[in-house]
Amino acid sequence: MIQVENIGRIVGLPRSRRFAVDWQLVESDLGIALPEDYKELARYFGPGEFVPYFVLLVPGVASPALELRRNLARWQRLEAEGRVEGGGFPPFRYFPEPGGLLPWGNSPHGEVYYWETIGEPDAWPVVVCAASGPHFYRFQGGVVDFVHELLTEGLDIPFLPSLHEINAEAALDPDFDDEEEVRPAFIPDDGSWPYDGALPVVAWFETDDEPEET
Repeated sequence: MIQVENIGRIVGLPRSRRFAVDWQLVESDLGIALPEDYKELARYFGPGEFVPYFVLLVPGVASPALELRRNLARWQRLEAEGRVEGGGFPPFRYFPEPGGLLPWGNSPHGEVYYWETIGEPDAWPVVVCAASGPHFYRFQGGVVDFVHELLTEGLDIPFLPSLHEINAEAALDPDFDDEEEVRPAFIPDDGSWPYDGALPVVAWFETDDEPEET
């Protein structure tokens, strides 16, 4: 199993951001436990964007755009209103339907990264749904393994361009600078939300005078 520190080295974040969450409260609210490897990923990185693929959703932050439960509620609402064709992303429904999708990542380009909540949480497959059309990709492994494979081009997802393809397309631009080559990176976010609609905060970044969790 890949360690989150390996992903940190790939994206240029050599130290954990020490993001803490009241997991007991969050999981009680959701009505289900979340995978342990996801909790490790969230602890190390906290909210932010894994360039060039997805934004990591985490529970407990004020920002609705980054909060996992708020994103799930959005899809549940669209499904209830019949605004998602087929009652979900075909052939899926959304959690809490049996085996339903539960989002953990969003792409700036429209793809959504989910768990398929089948069986025990630590065995949930990852499902990536395309930005348009009924296309999806299922990965039989955990979030940490998936993210590592995605960032090291170990996956062949038909509707997601590889880093090589992204850079090859960019190179066609006459103004392209080789120093602007797209590489895996992490852009941190603090999860705050200074506008109306902020959520109750049940997550925080530990400070240096707080002991590291073991």
